[in-house]
Amino acid sequence: MTIRSQISMGSLVLLILGCSLFCIAAMADEAAVGGDTGYFEITSEPSGGAVTFDGSYKGTTPVTFPVYVTGSPTHTIKVTKAGYNDWEQTYQGNPASGQTITVNAQLVYIPVTQVTTPIGGGKGYYSINSVPSGGNVYFDNQYKGNSPVTVEVSSTGTPGHKVSISLSGYDTWTTSLAGNPAEGQTIPVTAYLTPVQNYGSIVVYSNPSGATAVVDGGASQITPATFSNLYSGSHTVYVSKSGYSSVSRTVTVSAGSTTQVSVTLSQIAQDTGSIYMVTTPQGANAYVDGTYYGITPALATGLSAGNHEVKLALAGFKEWVGTVNVVSGSTTTVTQTLHTGTVTPTPTQATGTGTVAVSSSPPGAQVYIDNAYEGITPVTIPAIPAGSHTILIREAGYADWQISEEVKPGQTTQVSATLSALTTPTEGGIPAVLVVVGILAALAFVARRK
Repeated sequence: MTIRSQISMGSLVLLILGCSLFCIAAMADEAAVGGDTGYFEITSEPSGGAVTFDGSYKGTTPVTFPVYVTGSPTHTIKVTKAGYNDWEQTYQGNPASGQTITVNAQLVYIPVTQVTTPIGGGKGYYSINSVPSGGNVYFDNQYKGNSPVTVEVSSTGTPGHKVSISLSGYDTWTTSLAGNPAEGQTIPVTAYLTPVQNYGSIVVYSNPSGATAVVDGGASQITPATFSNLYSGSHTVYVSKSGYSSVSRTVTVSAGSTTQVSVTLSQIAQDTGSIYMVTTPQGANAYVDGTYYGITPALATGLSAGNHEVKLALAGFKEWVGTVNVVSGSTTTVTQTLHTGTVTPTPTQATGTGTVAVSSSPPGAQVYIDNAYEGITPVTIPAIPAGSHTILIREAGYADWQISEEVKPGQTTQVSATLSALTTPTEGGIPAVLVVVGILAALAFVARRK
């Protein structure tokens, strides 16, 4: 090999090494992506299996732990338990903010053959291990070393023993062993250590009760409400109720404890209203006029009377946007079923077209533009050619409502209709006019007879 070839080969090795280091750094950055958190709940049949998530030990089943919703979507879940085959699965995806994904591992039992050692003298053995290893092992209150460790006992000694294992950062594990091993027999003992509790809870009370409480923009609950599995540290609590001023509090959660939050809501003047947003499925991000109001079901309060834009967005579903009319002193309910499909960006408004936003009281009426069906109120219809158009609004039990509107290029034309209920005449009755005419004719006849 020439000197030039050796130099080229060395340059190639350095290039590959540099690319590898760059990729490792990128992966580390990706793993550290922050943002909202969701949860994985890992269960197993039988329970008590040791859970490893992406190479990190999370405790024994059942166990719940948080993950970042914007982190890497590929996860490796492994569950192990003495006497059972290891269970392992690759899971694609992350939970939405505040969502809990449950994964159940069905463990398969395997026969365990006790290891025997041809050692005489009436001695048996306990092979004591822990997950993670390195725990301080106490056998009948005597220190025996760090796990894994083998403890010798007399096969004919006093039966029954106590084992305790402690490790910094984990709860102390204890168990009782019945009897003694037979002569030359080794009995395995495995302890799955549980990390010290890093979570706490928040209980929210309000006066008056029945308010909507949200923690860190997650799923809402009605007061009195309990929010569990919260990281220790600072959290934001938002409480709202129709007809009352909303309250926001920042509180601190300590590991293994419950923080109580009590708020008194002040009633506001009845010149505003509310929008209650419900979706199927639940868990969509709810926005009113661009302001975030939590995850559905969600309540937006303190809204001025009139039309407001509502947006409901959930990962994997088409985004819904509509115009909702708020009535002073009342709550307008918006119920939407979100549909799956690829979410496409809103196209640029075509030249020479405008938008028509139609609402009605009551809502839920059919909308026709130039005799073409366009949807159910409230509805926003884009790409309407500029010019005059006939808008018809129709709902069963109400008189048709019709208007001619001028649509201007690049602008949104607001159309708001108040529908009039139809009166139903008594079936088989005589029209009032005929009754009056009959009475007058009878009076004239009587007058002539006199």
